[in-house]
This record gives sequence, structure tokens and C-alpha cells, in this order.
Amino acid sequence: MIFTSVVFALFFITVTILNYLLPVKFRWIWLLLSSVFFYTYNNPASILVVGFIALVTFYSAKKIEKATTPKIAFQYYLLAIILNIGVLVFFKYSNFFTSNFFDVVNLFRSKLFHSNAPLHNYFLINVLVPLGISYITFQAIGYLVEIKRGNQTAEKNLGHFSTFLLFFPKIVAGPVERAHNFLPQIQQQKAFIYENFSTGLKLVLWGLFKKLVVAERLSIYVNSVLGNTEHHAGITLTFAVIFYVFQMYADFSGYTDMALGFAKMLGYDLLQNFNRPFFAKSVTEFWRKWHISLSTWFADYFYNPIAIAKRDWGNWSVVYAFFTTFMVLGFWHGANWTFIVFGALQGLILTIEFFTRKARKNMRKKIPDLLNSIVGIIFTVTYFTLSLIFFRAESLTAAFTIIKRIFTAKGSVYMENPSIIIFSILGVGFMMLVEFKKEFFNDLFTLSDNRFWLVRNCYYCLLLIIILIAGVFDGGEFIYFQF
Repeated sequence: MIFTSVVFALFFITVTILNYLLPVKFRWIWLLLSSVFFYTYNNPASILVVGFIALVTFYSAKKIEKATTPKIAFQYYLLAIILNIGVLVFFKYSNFFTSNFFDVVNLFRSKLFHSNAPLHNYFLINVLVPLGISYITFQAIGYLVEIKRGNQTAEKNLGHFSTFLLFFPKIVAGPVERAHNFLPQIQQQKAFIYENFSTGLKLVLWGLFKKLVVAERLSIYVNSVLGNTEHHAGITLTFAVIFYVFQMYADFSGYTDMALGFAKMLGYDLLQNFNRPFFAKSVTEFWRKWHISLSTWFADYFYNPIAIAKRDWGNWSVVYAFFTTFMVLGFWHGANWTFIVFGALQGLILTIEFFTRKARKNMRKKIPDLLNSIVGIIFTVTYFTLSLIFFRAESLTAAFTIIKRIFTAKGSVYMENPSIIIFSILGVGFMMLVEFKKEFFNDLFTLSDNRFWLVRNCYYCLLLIIILIAGVFDGGEFIYFQF
């Protein structure tokens, strides 16, 4: 059930109406039941997995809090962490590890014993990965860590905790919510507030524009070109790679806008996940603006503990923490070496920026601020664009082929359907114009938040018309659903 489907629209309307008709004390129960229905819509058996995670995490947190000694608390903590990670690894990475193991074994058999009969991998599992398994386990692990650190009290109500894990607007692709932000909201009074509903609806509309008008239209060209790289010239591949960056952003941030909007209409505030990353002046700043909830999760529970543990290494502790964190982050995106290389590229540039921070600061003093900002933004977006080639490619060979052909393959731009490119450029242009205005001139005249009711609503009516006319309604799922 995806946000852009008619089925979800009917589902959400029903959930919202009944949510505000029910007595306040029963509303969290209704949201939990609705979230369970949403979660089991395509794969009912997956509730067993998330149920296991919820039970293990909930009761382990209580045991950690009540433990009489730090040693006992740590034992419960370690067991719960291992079980959560074990579930994630089993469903997402079993095939990757076993396939690579058999590839190595078969290579040795071929080289040492000249055997041409490769061993078959009998450990491959063909099961449907539970919906949002990464986000659920990350939220559970973050909750356990905060309990262990003494920053969070263990939730006493299993239903409340399950609602925190399963709340349907965020379950598929985040944001990665924090217990201290979400759990108190369940216990608060949730009266219908017009401003919340209006704000949420506007976020959903803007998210629909990003997804249907920008991302889905860009995907037509991107899939056509990057699905047949051997038939296209370097200039065409360059356009496709650039388009893919904006497709990724419009798709993922569009989903996030909708998730935040649906939650807001129900009276809940979720964490911000994007903050106009294409205006970042360095890759370091970029990762503070892109997928913020995941970046901060890795910073709090992965990067910082590693850097602290290796602080005796001096600056090299930061290098080690950067590379380890981003390679794991890359691997989280998928069981493929391409994602690991993508993560390594981020670790590399962050390390370079860390060691050159003083030199760059001195250089900025000699360059006008505007020029410095422009150069920084261009470099950041260019580097991220090139690294996304590995993110998008099916294999390392395919990624290097794309890079090679960009610089060597001659020919003209592929334009089978010029209207797709024109509408795509217009959609990206409008999206970035809105973000440019918010980033640099947020206090100036605005249409979306204009103080005049007529101007404000005419803007959103126009946006709705554009979505209905230019939107691609037969597209696929959101890109980040697969992670």
C-alpha cells in the first residue's frame, strides 16, 4: 500500500475520521490497529517478525532498567541488541554473505583443484523481506541504547511501544524516529486542530508534487538510459546521472513530506529528514541535511562511540570512524558491493574535508562569500552525483562502465520523447526554485504561506492542478522502500 495509491487514500481517510470520532483514550489503540493493518496488507506473516522485535525490545528495556547490577543490565542489553541485529542480518544479508562465501570457495576449487563444477549455494533464502525492517530495528536499537545510557525511561505500556515502532506514516522509509520524541505524544490529548490538518495537507500536496511530477517523470528517462548504458553516448549518460540525483531527492524527500504530513493531520510531529541538501557548501554539511534522522542515528550510535573508543589514535580515530560508519551505512542500503563503495566514497571525502578544514577556512577568507558558496555547492553536488553512480548501478562493473562511457562515448543526446525532458526540467526547476527561496529568502514574499487566504489557497489549487495534469500516476514504489 503506497502513499500515492487510491487504496491508501481511502485507508487514510477512514483512519483519520475514526481517529477524531473515538474518545481520546482509545485513539492510540485505533492507530495501532490501523498500523498493523497497513503493515500486514501485502505480507500478513511479517507481523510475526515485528512482533518478535517489539516483545524482545520492550521486555529487555524493562529488565535493563530494573537490573540490580550493571553486569546484569549489560547482559540483557547485549542479548536484545544481538537479537535485533540478527533479525535484520538474516532477512537483508543472508544471501549476500552466503553467495560471497560460495563464490570464494568455487574460485579456490577452480584454481587449486581445476574443478569446473561449482558448488551450489543451498543456503539461499527466498522470503519477502518484512516491510521497513531496517527502520524498525534501528528505532528499537536506539531505544535500547538510550535506556542503557539512562537517557530514556522504559515504556510501561506494550501497546504504546508497539505504536511507536509501527506508526504507519513512518514505517516504510522513515524518518528513523526517536522514542523520547514520539512516546510522549501518544499520551497527550489529540484534539482536532485545524492548523495541524492544514499544515499536514500542504506537506502531503508538496510531497505528491515531488513524487508524481518530478521523480516519476525523471524516472522514465533515467530508467531508459541507465537500463541500456551500452547504447547511449556520454552526454546522454551525463544527463541521466544528473537526473537520477534529482529523482532520488524528489522521490525520497517527497515521501518524507507526505509521511510528516499524514502524521501531522493525525496530531503527531515526526522528525525532519531533509533540509535543502543541494545548497550545502561541503559534503560534511550535505550529510547534515540529507536523511537527517538516519545520519544522526548513525552519528549517535555508531560514529561517536567508535571515535571515542579510538580517541588514543588522535585524528586517525576520526578517519577510522568516518570510513567504518559510512561503509556500514552504504551496506545498510543494500547487500551489494556497489553500496559499500558508495559509502567508502563518502568516508573518503569526509576525511579529506576533516584534514583540510583549517586550510579551507583560511582560503575562504580570501574569496568573496558568494563565490565561495557557489564553488562549494557545485563541488558538493557534483561529488554526490558521481558517487550515486555506484548507488544506482547493479554491479561495480556496470558503474565503472557508466563512468568510462561518460568520458569516451561519442554521440548526440537521446531524446526519443522531448516532452519528457522538458517537463522534467520544468519540474526540477520549480522544485529547486521553491527550495532556493526558502534557503536564502525565506522572509520575503511567499505564496505558500501568504497571509492572505485567497493567495495561499490559489497557490495550492494551482499545485494540485499541475499534479493532476503533469503527474505520472502509473509509476512504481518509492525508491527507499527497498531499503
